Amino acid sequence: MARSLFRLPRLLPLLATSLLAACGGGEDDPGDGTGPDGTCVRNISGNLGSTTSWAPGDERCVYAVTGVVEVSGALTLAPGTVVRFGPNAGLLVTATGSLNAVGTEALPITFTSTTAAPGFWKGLAFKSNNPANVLEHVVISYAGNEEPFCCDFFYGPGGSLDARAAVLVGSLQDSVSQVRIAHTTVEKSGTQGLFAFNKARLPGFTQNVFRGNLGAPVTVSMSIVGALDTASIYSGNSATSPAANGDNVVHVLGAPVADSGATQTMRRLDVPYGISTGLPDTTVSYTGALTIEPGTRLQFEAQSGLRIEGNGTLVARGTAADRIVFTGRTETPGYWKGLSFRSAGGNSVIAFAEVRHGGSDAFCCDYFTSDGDIIANISVGGGVSSSGLGRLQLTDTVISQSPAYGVYVFKTATFSESGNTYSNNAQNLGREI
Repeated sequence: MARSLFRLPRLLPLLATSLLAACGGGEDDPGDGTGPDGTCVRNISGNLGSTTSWAPGDERCVYAVTGVVEVSGALTLAPGTVVRFGPNAGLLVTATGSLNAVGTEALPITFTSTTAAPGFWKGLAFKSNNPANVLEHVVISYAGNEEPFCCDFFYGPGGSLDARAAVLVGSLQDSVSQVRIAHTTVEKSGTQGLFAFNKARLPGFTQNVFRGNLGAPVTVSMSIVGALDTASIYSGNSATSPAANGDNVVHVLGAPVADSGATQTMRRLDVPYGISTGLPDTTVSYTGALTIEPGTRLQFEAQSGLRIEGNGTLVARGTAADRIVFTGRTETPGYWKGLSFRSAGGNSVIAFAEVRHGGSDAFCCDYFTSDGDIIANISVGGGVSSSGLGRLQLTDTVISQSPAYGVYVFKTATFSESGNTYSNNAQNLGREI
C-alpha cells in the first residue's frame, strides 16, 4: 500500500483513518519499509486501539513488531501472515482487545523473531475474555523472554515469581481471560511454552505441539487442568521434528480453595504432571470432583501434597496394565507429603495405583493424635472429631517407601480396602483408636 495514501488532504480523513487501521498502523507507526532482501516490511509499534487486520497481501509483506504492542481493539490475522518480533517485543491483548489468528494447514500464521534465538522476544499475552481470541494453525517460535511482561503476570507465594512463557493467558487479576488454542506449535521458547493462570480458560484446546522449549511445555492451575487434551504433544516427540523440552513435565499450580470446585478430568498425557513444581512445601487443595485417567503419572514437589476437602472427591481408577502413579519429583522415601482425604462429601476411590515416597511431614494443621503428628503416604480424616470426615475406598494399590505410615486412618473417617500391597514403609497401616 503506497505511503502517499496516508497523506490525503483533509477532504478524506475518514478514508485515511480506515486505511491506517487496516494496515495495522497506529499513532506511533514508523511506516512501511523494505527488508535487506528487498521484501515488503510493515513496521508496527505503539498501541493498536482500533479494528485492525494484518495480511501478507500480494506483496507478501512481513509485519515487524518493535517493543510491546498493546492490543485494545480487534486484531485479525489472515492465513499465511508472518509476524517478526524484535528484542523484548511482544503483543499484549488487553481487556477490551482481541487477537484472532486463524491460519490453515497449508497457510499457517507465524509469530517468530528477527533473530533465531530462544527467548529473543516476550511472546503473546492475553488479558481478554473475548471469545474471538483464537490461535489456530499457528507457529510460535523463539519467544519466552526472561524479561516478563509488565505488570501483574506473577504468581507463587506473595506473587514473588514472574510468569514467563511464549503464551500467557490471564494474570494475577481476578478477571477471566480466554483463548482457544488448536493445531498450534509452540517451540524454542527461552522459558515455558504456555502459562495459564487460575482465572484463565482454554476452550477447545486440542492437537497442539510443544517442542524444544527450554522450560516446561505448559504450566496450568489445578482449577483448569482438565482443559488439556490427550491429542496434544507435550513431550516434543512430534513425528516431523522431535525436540524434547528442557523440563518435559506439565507443571500444575494450586488454585485458591474458592476456585477448586470444578468437575474435571486429569487426562493421561505423554508427559507426567508436576504438582507444585518449583514451589516446595505447598498443599494443593481440591473441593470438586476430580477424576484421573488410567496410566496418568503425578510427580509432587518436595514437601508438597494433594488434599481433598470440602465436598470434594478423587476418583483415580487405573487398570492392571495402566496404573496411576503418585510419587515425588525425586523418588526418595519421604520426598513429598502424600495424599490427604478430608472431604465430608462423596466417596473417593483409588484403585490399581501406586502411591510411593510420600510422608515428608504432616499436613497443616490438625493431623495429630495423642502420639503426635501423623505422617503417611495416604491419610484419611484428621484430628478434628467431626463424624464422617474423610472417605476413601482403596483397592489393588501398592503403597510403598514412606518413612512413617503407608496409610493412616483417623477415627472420624470412613475407610475400606482390599487387594493392596504395602512395601518398605516404616509402618504399613495405622488407625486411630
